[in-house]
Amino acid sequence: MEDLQQKQNEATRIFVNNKSAITLAKNPVHHKRSKYINTRFHFIREHIEEEEVELVHVKTHKQIDDIFTKPLKTDAFCYL
Repeated sequence: MEDLQQKQNEATRIFVNNKSAITLAKNPVHHKRSKYINTRFHFIREHIEEEEVELVHVKTHKQIDDIFTKPLKTDAFCYL
């Protein structure tokens, strides 16, 4: 946001439908058991610790980006 000359007052909210991914990103205790996990979790963890990013759980059927990333049934498509 600084590159766009905008001040960011609060953390960027990322909506995730996987509670395990949220726990893994927030809790470094899991590191020994998951040392081969993709580096993006470690990247996100650093930004969570710096309070630049906030992970928010959202139920799968309310995940808006699914309309762009998955084939959906008609009712789910119309809902989104």
